[in-house]
Amino acid sequence: MTTKNVIIDCDTGVDDAIALLIGLQSKALNVLGITCVGGNVPLDNVVRNTLVVVEHSRAHVPVFRGCAQPLLVPLQTAKYAHGSDGLGDIGFPDPQLTEQTEHAVDFIVRTGMDFPEPVDLITLAPLTNIALALVREPRLQEKIRSLTMMAGGIGFGNSTAFAEFNVWVDPEAADIVFRSHIPKTMIALDPINQYSKIDASVIERIERGSAPWCKMAGALLRHGLERWKGPVSPPDAAAMAVAIEPSTATSKEYPVMVETRGQYTRGMTVVDRRRWRGESTAAQPNVHVVETIDTSRYHQFVLDTLLGAH
Repeated sequence: MTTKNVIIDCDTGVDDAIALLIGLQSKALNVLGITCVGGNVPLDNVVRNTLVVVEHSRAHVPVFRGCAQPLLVPLQTAKYAHGSDGLGDIGFPDPQLTEQTEHAVDFIVRTGMDFPEPVDLITLAPLTNIALALVREPRLQEKIRSLTMMAGGIGFGNSTAFAEFNVWVDPEAADIVFRSHIPKTMIALDPINQYSKIDASVIERIERGSAPWCKMAGALLRHGLERWKGPVSPPDAAAMAVAIEPSTATSKEYPVMVETRGQYTRGMTVVDRRRWRGESTAAQPNVHVVETIDTSRYHQFVLDTLLGAH
């Protein structure tokens, strides 16, 4: 198995936490660091929650504080979905681990430029940290091998009718990242909602695991099951699975643009799926857009990774 050297950028709410628990248990990833950005909850909560997750994972991975606000507008959080603390108000104790002193953007630039092996990015959050890193060091886009992001929608949004939360929070940052030359894969809401539902039978198997990361993942998934009255589709968990095991999904490369000005469409990822695009006027394909996820393989991957068989 080839191990990827990765930086994970997150705004740790419930689904980020589940994704991080999966990523930190995967033998396919060498997690160089976790960078935090304001998003689902304010940055202080994000950093605290990320340290809680790392502690439960028993991993030795540094955590870096990044940007508290989007580039141009005030932060809009999603406490309504993640609870006041970002972890469903379940009551996880405060962590004993502490964050690093280096700023997340500095860490991303330094690691991307200087690490002796290729570095991949996995983003589960608004793209503010990544955009600032690219602006500060444009050569970074030639150094990063790949970027896998939970971002956007193909046909619909969740924060608005057209905009998915991570892009909607900071469209200007997303625009910078989507325009970059880094090879990009986008896991959007559409395949996540259709193919990545986790039901009670899967959750019960995770809950039976004795490891602390199983207990935390099980508690978060159980909370979602009870709150939403049925199977849950944590978006970041699906994105993490695709980042680690791309064969669980199918994708196609399309031109994708980020709308930054529309009165009703600000934050929309405009995916040009026309069969015939005017060669002289249409943008070139720039993002691999995931269209389907193999549900049974996804479930098995999550179980194997958390329960120690992957």
